[in-house]
Amino acid sequence: MEQIYEKIFELAKPYYEKARPYDILAIEWMIGQADRIADIEDLDKKLLLPLIILHDIGYARVAEDNPDVKDIKSKKIHMEEGAKIANAILIQLDYDQKYIEKITYYVSIHDNWIFNDDIPFKECKEMGVFNDLDFMYPLANPSMLKARADSMGETIEENIKGLKNDEKLKRRPLCCEQTKKLFKQLIEKAKTY
Repeated sequence: MEQIYEKIFELAKPYYEKARPYDILAIEWMIGQADRIADIEDLDKKLLLPLIILHDIGYARVAEDNPDVKDIKSKKIHMEEGAKIANAILIQLDYDQKYIEKITYYVSIHDNWIFNDDIPFKECKEMGVFNDLDFMYPLANPSMLKARADSMGETIEENIKGLKNDEKLKRRPLCCEQTKKLFKQLIEKAKTY
């Protein structure tokens, strides 16, 4: 990972540690996948990687210790506050202003799917890849998949089936060949957990 993204991540980590430390592993996985996919799909890493690093940073300003990720109020607060924090971090690092505005905007709307707004994920391929990777992460991590299944009162097998049939795949289909391929691989791998 390039030095600028490492710096962004280092400034973001204290926010994640305050709210949801498990996000750090998700972000590390997402960055690795995004870096690889960006090269193949000709994506703009200057937009995609900071978006991945900063997208859930706003949970540090949501009142609860471990906010309900499906709660609309928590979603709205974490996006609004995350955009403010992301903007401050990027300005501190003297990141390209053109990208600061885009990244801040996308952080402020990255979970708009909860409001039935899927447009950002269809208009911008980087947002689509981000959304795909964010959706897939539980499949990449056995403990995360188990925790997700437990929280929903399901077995791992039921949870995998639910992910395969999730409304996300109908409303915001996987946006490129690389994420489609990765999803299939992760489904097969998750069956072995």
